[in-house]
Amino acid sequence: MKITKLLAPLLLLAPLVAAAETGTVVKDNVCSSDNIIIETDSGWYVAAEWYGGPVLFEGLRVYGNMLTYGMVDLCDSSGNCGPYWIEDYESNIGAAFEELCD
Repeated sequence: MKITKLLAPLLLLAPLVAAAETGTVVKDNVCSSDNIIIETDSGWYVAAEWYGGPVLFEGLRVYGNMLTYGMVDLCDSSGNCGPYWIEDYESNIGAAFEELCD
């Protein structure tokens, strides 16, 4: 019974961990703003608009639910997180630039 009580909270967190994508910021200050492009470890280019909190810079490893649309918290490896609007995720970096700069 005690084991079940200890494991239940961990099982509830499992979907959150599974949804997290990791990647590297490959371009910051996109279109003269704090917007960024992230190359995910699965090969997508994520166009993300900064909405406050810590600014993520080129070269930082980041994680969060990036393969979605809308507002998400993106975090760096130090645990600094901030809200970003995921505009889109694309198969090439040029298309991600177009999403942020049009």
